[in-house]
Amino acid sequence: MHTSMLFALKKRLWELRLPILICLLFFIAYAVLSVVRHNHYGSFGYDLGINDQVVWEYSRLLPPISTIGPNPGSLKLVNHVELIFALLSPFYWIWTNPLTLLLLEPLFFCVSGIAIFLLAKKRNLNIYLCFAILIGYLGFYGAQNAIWFDVHSVSFGASFLAWFIYFYQEKRTKLTVLFFLLAITAKENIAFITFFISLVYFIGRRDKQSFIYMLVSMAYTFFMFFVFFPHILHVPYQYQNKEGLFSNLDIVALFDTQEKIRVIFYTLTSFGYLAVLNPLTLIPMLGDLATYFVIGSDLTGAQGLFMQYRISLTPLMAWATISTVHKYKILNTKWVALYLILCTAFVQYSLHLPLSYLSKQWFWYESPSVKTINNVITNFIPQNAAIVSQNNITPHISERKYIYTLFPDKKDFINNSPCGQKTCDWFRWAGKPEYLIIDTSKDWDIRHTLANREDYLNGLKNLEKAGVVKIYKQEGTTTLYKVFKNPG
Repeated sequence: MHTSMLFALKKRLWELRLPILICLLFFIAYAVLSVVRHNHYGSFGYDLGINDQVVWEYSRLLPPISTIGPNPGSLKLVNHVELIFALLSPFYWIWTNPLTLLLLEPLFFCVSGIAIFLLAKKRNLNIYLCFAILIGYLGFYGAQNAIWFDVHSVSFGASFLAWFIYFYQEKRTKLTVLFFLLAITAKENIAFITFFISLVYFIGRRDKQSFIYMLVSMAYTFFMFFVFFPHILHVPYQYQNKEGLFSNLDIVALFDTQEKIRVIFYTLTSFGYLAVLNPLTLIPMLGDLATYFVIGSDLTGAQGLFMQYRISLTPLMAWATISTVHKYKILNTKWVALYLILCTAFVQYSLHLPLSYLSKQWFWYESPSVKTINNVITNFIPQNAAIVSQNNITPHISERKYIYTLFPDKKDFINNSPCGQKTCDWFRWAGKPEYLIIDTSKDWDIRHTLANREDYLNGLKNLEKAGVVKIYKQEGTTTLYKVFKNPG
């Protein structure tokens, strides 16, 4: 029995050699994007630094307290319930480095491409279509933007959703349950998506299992938003509408801005609008968008094309396309496969997505300040020191208990104004850091410093004049300050 199982496994791997190679190539491309960006100080405290600190704490059996995030010193769970980071923490026993997360994110996602390929193959799609949908999945705009922009729990959740759908379709109960649980616990709002996926299956199958998944999804969602946040953590959900979670249940909110329309356009275009022929399969996609466009209508920052939130659409659109082709046999041809490849290429070209950065000279350029920042971090910052840092430096030193974000601010002075005026450019931070590290290279912009260059430089001078900080070490454009008091 053991020999026959081993032979069957080898045969399956041999049959999958080409899709595995495609997934591997995409993984290498995404890994290079992530690693080069990080090593060039293009990654941020929001979100890489926050998640790196939390995983580091989990790996040392410490409570997941984020000092970088919007509520410094509080449990990370106050903002998001992302149990995936606890599950990933043993990898830090092997390599304690933010690059571990930056490599695991594309690895999980690209491996999930195998689930999409198998799903298409099991539904008897033309082999060319299987590959076209796989490439469309791996190159989907939402996936590219999420993997390019640091590390997010929703990326892992999307990967688990792909496997959940595959095993659900194949009626492999134990593995379906496993990936269902991994998906809904990856981030607090993913149970919305599993509910709608299960609803589609329930409409088609009228089976007990689908109803159970719907029930558990709703129970988990209710627990998260109406019990866990308000009654266990005693905080409102940070990303709900101002008037409450369900204060704006208006269907028009799905497409009431130009940006929302663009999201819907490019989401459907990425897979050639085929799923429109099978509207039932679009329910999960619309349900996912509704969590940001309707339920979270006040959170405009999460509604655009170029943030990580759209990666959860990736498995939903691939699944919808596979189901549509399976339903309409006339679509099951190599010409439709070519059409889908052209759609993928069109979106790639139109949006100038991150995979194209690999061909850009600016992507490979390394700022001279990278060496000075690395040298100051390596040789002059004590390993366990409490530090406040610039946004793009934070994820390089976030594996410590006390690491704070340097936020730009304004401060009024009645007497002894360091800038000679009533209101001065200033900064604020939480906690009691011992050091402040910054870099004033012209290569950084407002994303890296959280302030425009002039205000940033003025604020630093004012801190020095007011005696809040004093230069401890300076190399090139990199400065390490000793902190003497809180800026107040």
